[in-house]
Amino acid sequence: MTRQKVVAITACPTGIAHTFMAANKIAAWGEENNVIVKVETQGSDGVKNKLSRQDIASADAVILAIDVPIQDAERFDNVPHLKIRTQELIKNTDRYLRQALAMDKTVTAACEEQEEARSAWQTFIGHIMAAISYMLPVVVLGGLLMAVAKITGQFIPIAGTPFEVLDKLGFMVIKFMYPVFAMYLAFSIAGKPALIPGLIGGIMSDEVYKRFFDLDGFMPSGFFGAIAIGFFVGHLVQWLNNTINVRAQLTTIKTMLIVPLCTGITLVIVMQYLINPFFGAINQAMVEFFTSAGDTGRGFYAMMIAAGTAFDLGGPINKAAGSVALGLNGVSETFDLTARELAIVIPSIGVGLAALLNNRFGLPNVFSSEEKTVGGTSLLLGFIGISEGAIPFILKNPRLIPVLMVGAMSGALIAIALGVKQSLPLPAIWGWPLATNVTGYLISVFAGSLVCALGVLFASPKIAK
Repeated sequence: MTRQKVVAITACPTGIAHTFMAANKIAAWGEENNVIVKVETQGSDGVKNKLSRQDIASADAVILAIDVPIQDAERFDNVPHLKIRTQELIKNTDRYLRQALAMDKTVTAACEEQEEARSAWQTFIGHIMAAISYMLPVVVLGGLLMAVAKITGQFIPIAGTPFEVLDKLGFMVIKFMYPVFAMYLAFSIAGKPALIPGLIGGIMSDEVYKRFFDLDGFMPSGFFGAIAIGFFVGHLVQWLNNTINVRAQLTTIKTMLIVPLCTGITLVIVMQYLINPFFGAINQAMVEFFTSAGDTGRGFYAMMIAAGTAFDLGGPINKAAGSVALGLNGVSETFDLTARELAIVIPSIGVGLAALLNNRFGLPNVFSSEEKTVGGTSLLLGFIGISEGAIPFILKNPRLIPVLMVGAMSGALIAIALGVKQSLPLPAIWGWPLATNVTGYLISVFAGSLVCALGVLFASPKIAK
């Protein structure tokens, strides 16, 4: 009997955790069910194991487990395929793979079951996560450039050297995170025609605009302003392209002149008189509220950021908390990145520590041998600043989510009590030496991780002896 063949593509917003978790799930399912499997991953390290048109044509089932737009999507035009979010495939691998194999092979249109079932909220989040996937490299590269400069500055004077340039460039790069976000948010909705208008709107939402024009008293609309203008521009461009009908000979004039002009004028008016005043006022009120509360305000703010970061480990709430923290970083003494950076690493390290403590020192036995291995991997991922290592455990037991949140908040509050401050977006071990109190920072990481570990052990079902 001829073996069936499944081909798939996996791609998540960060291109790290869910991309490869979904790929591994498909590969493992293929081995268990004697099905030939080939999975192309479009992750942070580029396209790996690329599917040829021959691979696609010869397959019995095609699956797109994706959360973001993929490269070379035209390969799947007129090819029956099942499109699904990576997280859904991870949770229900057998169900969706069997569904893909059972699809009507005479159908020429893509099977968009999941897309049709998606709510407006899911669509909204999908666009945001796609935009964040493009914004993250901006933050990472900017942070790394600044880190290299500041670490070097601890040993030698960097004034007038290329390291000073690195420091300034890193700072400038980070300031473009919201423009890049808004640009690709608009792109996710309306494609290439929305890129530059989205960039312009994003610039107006951020401190870049304030600094360039030296605007006194201007409070940027920040992350929420970038979200608002990104959606506005994307849907405006989409509407204009669908509404304005011209002869084929005039298409270039429409796409190069009419749509950009209408979009540009409209977005400037909307940003100037609606989005910036509204969200800028909210940001100003938030800054004044937390600042006026002193240490109490800093503690409350830290807990909010830590809880949001640990809530879904790389998901939309995590990214929203991080984007807000990055935008407010340095506005006053109240706002820094300590809670954010701690909450990225504590859950993963905590799960890894739980695996080490499992069934030792009188603690419960809750991990299988396979889970211990996954826990060890999570520990290593935590040390290099990747929070997604803990995802398999919360997928299995969602009750662990508040446990991880409490651990992250505990670490953040301990850091505040010890006078720790971190202003660079570097949660990994190479960023820890840049904190104001390195010892206090490490204590905070360990304490928060221990809270997570004990919580995981006591909140997980025990394995019978």
